[in-house]
Amino acid sequence: MKINTLDLPFKSVYYKRAMSQKAASALIKTHTKSKESRVDTFIRSSRTNGEDSLSRSNTKMLNGMVGNDILDALNFGDAIPCTNDIYTYKGVSFTEEQIPKVDSSQCEEIKAKNNVVTFEKNSYYKYTTKDGKSHCMVSGENSVNTPTSDAISGNTDNVSHMTSWFWDVLSGKESAYISLHHSEEKQREYLDAAGVKKGFFTVSVGDSKADHYYSGGDTTIHPRWEYEEQYAAITSMGGLFSEEKPGDVFELDGKKYVLSDKHTLDIPYGADIFNIKYPRMLKNKADSEINAK
Repeated sequence: MKINTLDLPFKSVYYKRAMSQKAASALIKTHTKSKESRVDTFIRSSRTNGEDSLSRSNTKMLNGMVGNDILDALNFGDAIPCTNDIYTYKGVSFTEEQIPKVDSSQCEEIKAKNNVVTFEKNSYYKYTTKDGKSHCMVSGENSVNTPTSDAISGNTDNVSHMTSWFWDVLSGKESAYISLHHSEEKQREYLDAAGVKKGFFTVSVGDSKADHYYSGGDTTIHPRWEYEEQYAAITSMGGLFSEEKPGDVFELDGKKYVLSDKHTLDIPYGADIFNIKYPRMLKNKADSEINAK
């Protein structure tokens, strides 16, 4: 019996976007040895009609929509064979028209606890937009994606795709890629909706976990390693401020600090070092205020 990868006749253009999401994640995440390659969980058989008839004689065609057991199988990686657009799972056959949209009432809101956003393995989550509409996604072993069942049935949407991509990338160590696809405003919207506070935060997806810094500066999200390097440069190396003079005043996250003789700043670890105003910026601001009067 010859087995080929299934070329599913997906109804929604968003399936292609979902596959682009997987490709992007594969390039930028360190944990791409995941079992989450959903499209590979479906296989089309090129059996003869006689073999198909024999196989179907041992199954029954489902009357109505599929239940949660089949949805879970579709979304969490079980291999479900498909022949002539008929899927078969544990003796039950069904078509893509019998696959319902994931019920958002069965999904957990994405919420941070102690500034940690955790996606449990094989679970359903949702993001609710300002218009009150919920957009569903699933977390597997090491990734967050749009539900495969929704992709097959044509029920997925772009918000679900982009939201799952956002959190999926943050579960790796390359959050610098976030700004390529999400505006600073959108990043803050996601973080604030999840209850993430400014400062260090963690995103955990299955076995994958990464730390980041939520800044009030121009760039919203920084990987922790970037914070560590910047902090060291500001507090001990002095190289960042070689053109400034000792005694110059800087402002970090609304608080003022004086440059030392070593061209360093004595600031506490965890301060928002990315939300910084240089002496010349403070001078220009003061001059503007004087002129305004």
